[in-house]
Amino acid sequence: MLNKNLIQEEYGFLGDEIFLNVSQVVMPPVRVQKAYGRFMDDYVKAVGEGVVDSAWEIVGDCREKLAQLIHAEHTHEIGFVKNTAEGMSILAMGYPLNPGDSVVLADQEHQSTLFPWINAHEQRGVKLNIVKSVNGEIPTEDMIAAIDETTKILIISSAQFSTGFMADLYALGAACREKGVVFAVDGIQTLGRIDMDVQAMHIDYLAAGSNKGLLGTLGCGFVYCSDRIVKDIIPPYAGYQSTVSHVSPPSITTNFDSLEWYPHARRFESGNLSYNCINALGKGVELLLELDVKEIEAHVRMLEKRLREKIAGIPLHVVQAKDEKHWSGIICVYYPKDRDEEVRDILRRYRIHGTIRGGYIRFGLDFYNTAEQMDIVAKALYEVADLLKKNA
Repeated sequence: MLNKNLIQEEYGFLGDEIFLNVSQVVMPPVRVQKAYGRFMDDYVKAVGEGVVDSAWEIVGDCREKLAQLIHAEHTHEIGFVKNTAEGMSILAMGYPLNPGDSVVLADQEHQSTLFPWINAHEQRGVKLNIVKSVNGEIPTEDMIAAIDETTKILIISSAQFSTGFMADLYALGAACREKGVVFAVDGIQTLGRIDMDVQAMHIDYLAAGSNKGLLGTLGCGFVYCSDRIVKDIIPPYAGYQSTVSHVSPPSITTNFDSLEWYPHARRFESGNLSYNCINALGKGVELLLELDVKEIEAHVRMLEKRLREKIAGIPLHVVQAKDEKHWSGIICVYYPKDRDEEVRDILRRYRIHGTIRGGYIRFGLDFYNTAEQMDIVAKALYEVADLLKKNA
């Protein structure tokens, strides 16, 4: 059971607001808010002295928490980046790929995941095998069937941003491992809300920003890179933080011929990190571990089932995977594109916060949401449907 008292301590400030926008932006708990402000207070109080040294303690602590969250074998398999796109770009531009090599992707992917590979296609001659979605779903068997003798990497989001469809990461990971293909996952839409085990899922590379279910903040993310492949990746940028061969000032570099990279995910960290943001992320993950992600997932799935049952007869297009194992706690509802403002007005009246744009509403459910809130959301959606029907 979720610790309701702890959730109230961290999210009581929301009051009657129904925050369902975790698929777009984070709603940071109290401990994250305090940590973010305290970092700068401590910085100024110390007049900048020892800040970097203490910040590296924060970084080490956050690595440990993230490794625990995703069930990584080693803490050193965690590296920090700015966001999902940077994390995915490191793999796309740093992994040994030659012209004619191919990667497998689905057609629903968010641009943060897709564009790094289009860039690799343009810059490196990598072939993109694009798997078409079917009625909003990405068939697991089609992804696996797209792997051929030229395939080096299969890339997929754990959950798709525009449909909420959750991939069968266990089946895809097992197939990739069997075929000797790197399995790369964009985990931003599920991390913190759905339990993800990189070892059981055979994930080789995982990238995610911290500004959603991880409860961190904007401008910070991480990658998990398995020891199996990390030494194959030469990052597209270098710095003293990412190499063993750096020298400490006032010494100067004397070897101008080569670099010795760190033999683990630290090689992706080329300079000073966003220490304040990592501090916030660490506190967010700390709360997730205290609540237990398995308990969070069970709660999210209960909420999704309740809401879907409540709106089963609604005369709007509700995207829904046939098999519940592909549900992710993200519900997308489509309506005519020219009615955004009217729909926003209804949701505002109910104090519901979700993603509303381009003719669809997206609700992301999390541990601080309640069954009673799902009933209110259902009522609001029926009002949206009535409005559209009257004005049709």
